[in-house]
Amino acid sequence: MKRSEFKKYEEIARKKLAEAGIPILPDVQFRIATYGFNNFEQIGMALVTRINEPEYCSKWLILLPGQRCPEHHHKKKKETFFCHKGEVILTLPDKTITLKPGDHYNLEPGTNHTFSSKEGAIVEEISTHDSMSDSFFTDKKVIIGLPIEDD
Repeated sequence: MKRSEFKKYEEIARKKLAEAGIPILPDVQFRIATYGFNNFEQIGMALVTRINEPEYCSKWLILLPGQRCPEHHHKKKKETFFCHKGEVILTLPDKTITLKPGDHYNLEPGTNHTFSSKEGAIVEEISTHDSMSDSFFTDKKVIIGLPIEDD
């Protein structure tokens, strides 16, 4: 992803958070996840890590309308999704759950999951420590942690 694209999507994510009344300090860690598909507006999301300690982690996940996160699981991480704005469709191996504002769902380590939003959503993820090396994607074409390229 080019730096100008990153900045564009970071500003969109900041605006969505501000519209939801969620204050974000300028120095938080933003990540624009494209998963290597170069189709961010359909496959990807913005992630804002508020804190990532050895014992716990808190992030905001910002989904644009029509975006989805590819199916994956974590071997170590246990996570809870809290829907703050919009609706999130959480798909698990045996069921599909629609989370609306105020709803939450717990995911145990090893649970394959994907999530998407038709109209866009903001989700708070509270979890045990987050490490990109603990995300295992079903689609082997997924790439995480791509560098930002200068324009």
